[in-house]
Amino acid sequence: MPNKQPPSDQRHATMADVAAHIGVSRQLVGLAFRHAPGVSAETAAKIFQAAEEIGYQPNLAAQALRREGTKYIGVTYHTSHSSSEELLPAIYKAAETHGFKVILSATSSLRSDQEALNEIIGHRCDGAILISSTLPNSRLQKIAKSLPLVSLSRRIEGVNCGVVASHGEHGVYEAVQYLASLGHKAIAYVDTVEMFDHEYRLQGYQDAIRELNLENWIATISGDYIESAGAQAAEQFMSQGELPTAIVCANDQVALGLVYTFQKSGIKVPGDVSIVGYDDTIARNPFLDFTTVHQDAKELAEAAVADLADRIAGKKKLAELYLTSANLVVRSSTSVPRLN
Repeated sequence: MPNKQPPSDQRHATMADVAAHIGVSRQLVGLAFRHAPGVSAETAAKIFQAAEEIGYQPNLAAQALRREGTKYIGVTYHTSHSSSEELLPAIYKAAETHGFKVILSATSSLRSDQEALNEIIGHRCDGAILISSTLPNSRLQKIAKSLPLVSLSRRIEGVNCGVVASHGEHGVYEAVQYLASLGHKAIAYVDTVEMFDHEYRLQGYQDAIRELNLENWIATISGDYIESAGAQAAEQFMSQGELPTAIVCANDQVALGLVYTFQKSGIKVPGDVSIVGYDDTIARNPFLDFTTVHQDAKELAEAAVADLADRIAGKKKLAELYLTSANLVVRSSTSVPRLN
């Protein structure tokens, strides 16, 4: 039976402790940390995870990895998020510029963020970009000690990694100000509270509303931040009697669900309600043509890969935040407010 007991707190964990923890040989653990042939990706992932669990820090192996390198970076992403469609090709292009190839690992309802990251670790990538990772900060900090990381589209604190996100508070602020310039005074916001960085986009809404001396009108939606959240928000607004004349959504997918549900109920967009999204992913499709806040996938990808490349090269170790542009794009889902 493998020894599942962690090593004593009175001494540092060793390769032998890692081997005993999962029931493999010390030689196999050594091969894994040297990134030598003979260790499958699955076994390597188990070894690296065990090392993290018991606190083993392979400093020499980590330094060797920085020197030799596999020239691969791993990227974890969520299959249900529309932003991945543009982010991933942009990451491939940026990685190529820095001399790296990319290994993708998907997260879905059937596959956790930890499983996706384990695959990246198992392939012994030089570093990883985690798109909207749900892993807790404490775990990410442990991983960052041996694997250079960048958190993309999630602002995290207390982790020595790169952090790249669009400037959500600025983008939503600009959207509310634009709606007010059209004459809207009843401007609502759909806040999807389980979306990472939702608080920054909400802050942009609240800052603009306060500056305009208008009333907050917030629909708070739990669960995944996709089209179903927009449908829930639409039902919530319709149950309140009087509708707002304009609504800003946390992302384009929420905006799509909102518009679809309104239109099924005979509510016209923008005739009755103006709608603004965020991301500019599906919003730009001609059959939707939504006004939205554009976040530049190329800018996000280039910032994330550049930061990761510096970490892999040993040029950066501490946390660093980079906010990319977030600019309003006006299309056909917004107009002057309806006459009461």
